[in-house]
Amino acid sequence: MTSSVDHSCGDTQRPLAILSAPGSRGDVNPMVAIGKQLRRRGFDVVISLAQPYAGLAESAGLTPFIAIDENRFGELLGAAEVWKPLSGLRIVLQGAASEYLVPHFELIQRLKRPGRTVLVSHPLDFASRIHRDLDPTIPLVDVVLSPMMIRDPLVPPRLSPWWFEPRKPPWLMRAGYWLGDHLLLDRYLGKSINDLRHSLSLRPVRRIMDRWWWSPDAILSLYPDWFGSVAPPTDGQWHACGFPLDVNSGTLPDDTNAFEDELAASKRPIFFTPGTAHRHAKEFFEMAIDVCQSLDMPAILATSHQDQLPSRLPPTIRGVGYVPLGKVLPHCSAIVHHGGIGTTAHSIAWACPQVVLPMAFDQFHNGMRVQQLGLGKTIDRPRRRSLHRALAEVLGDPTQPLRCQAIAEKTQGRDGAEIAAERIIDCLSDHQT
Repeated sequence: MTSSVDHSCGDTQRPLAILSAPGSRGDVNPMVAIGKQLRRRGFDVVISLAQPYAGLAESAGLTPFIAIDENRFGELLGAAEVWKPLSGLRIVLQGAASEYLVPHFELIQRLKRPGRTVLVSHPLDFASRIHRDLDPTIPLVDVVLSPMMIRDPLVPPRLSPWWFEPRKPPWLMRAGYWLGDHLLLDRYLGKSINDLRHSLSLRPVRRIMDRWWWSPDAILSLYPDWFGSVAPPTDGQWHACGFPLDVNSGTLPDDTNAFEDELAASKRPIFFTPGTAHRHAKEFFEMAIDVCQSLDMPAILATSHQDQLPSRLPPTIRGVGYVPLGKVLPHCSAIVHHGGIGTTAHSIAWACPQVVLPMAFDQFHNGMRVQQLGLGKTIDRPRRRSLHRALAEVLGDPTQPLRCQAIAEKTQGRDGAEIAAERIIDCLSDHQT
């Protein structure tokens, strides 16, 4: 099921940005933030996404296109296997290739304004890359959300919790990338992508997520260069924009005054979140309650799926829905989270010590960077004992807040989405001349 977007939406003489945001809220937030900045600069902005986030786009002044309906989106993210390294990769890539590909490509074909259109692509959007091969006059700007997406055999990203994951020497990493492309990634993606290319009389592509994947026009990283400074191997211009931190949409609980009073209490709570899309977090929250009681610490348990919480919580532990991290983290002693790039970025910006429990996707690499930067601990195989130990060390280290504050100061300045919007405008201008 897809929603229709009027071919003539907006003033056809205005520049048009067509954004893609397949995935959960952590994928949607940064793309919406970029869209808001483009709207402020005179663009019409259309964004294709899953149905649960259409309202989020509309509230930002963007025109949403529903590429995945709510039921199907729930099926994709409702499977427990999506939160495991290999099976999660398969589910997400096959879903992006087989279900998101054609609707988004048709949207581009229907709405594009020759000479006034720019495509802004999420990493799981292969339709925009195909369109760039079909029509090079319409520029494509890739948006990279996490340095995990960039292959570097010299400083490889971390992709799993396994101790035997190879990370050197460089020749072995190159061989591993080649093997992964041939045995896994091309297998998940190749048929859908090359079927569409064949229908357009384009030659087939292989090693899809190696060099072809990257735009030949521009690539923007929505993280600062000190968090991940490696440029992808492509001719496209690469720019480090910084974290998009102006994405704190959400509401505090109905009893906001009482909630804020709790946050202002002398004993600052620990904030727990497994990510907005996680629907199998009962064990995570049970472990959080047990560890907080053993540490004699209050806690906030945040989830968009309230059925994941116990029906009754101890008096020192509060369950909430989606809340703006910028309003909560300044009042917390630490955060325990899954390692999503959005949560990681906001925790850094608000100088909140972190304990990361990664499960899949970019979370292992983000967690590794948190530990390398001295911002907290990462636990690859979470257990009650290991979480208790990690939190006790983070909370008991008097130098931890100082290290977090020193890194937080590096995030001050212009927002990453604002810089990204300016780079996108530059890219379109370069194509118009």
